[in-house]
Amino acid sequence: MTQLSRHGKLALEYWQAYRPRALANLGSPEEQAEFFHALDLRLTERIGMLADDLLQELPSDKRATARRAVRSQAQERVYAEEVFLEKEPGTEHREI
Repeated sequence: MTQLSRHGKLALEYWQAYRPRALANLGSPEEQAEFFHALDLRLTERIGMLADDLLQELPSDKRATARRAVRSQAQERVYAEEVFLEKEPGTEHREI
């Protein structure tokens, strides 16, 4: 299996804890690995693109100092849309 970045690892951990039925519905372990590899790549790309877009909205003299905060903001948005999906019933009490 291809190594996942921190984005893919977090997504996999979240699904294992809070979306076990959805995870099982992805198919075999190989199919699951393919799904999370593709998701990992998509997350990395979307976070980078969104961070770039958000930086362009700032005055040029503020971009260097805001880079880390903007990247965190982009990551939060993308995770909310693609990683932290609705928890399945019965998993709400779990913590990762």
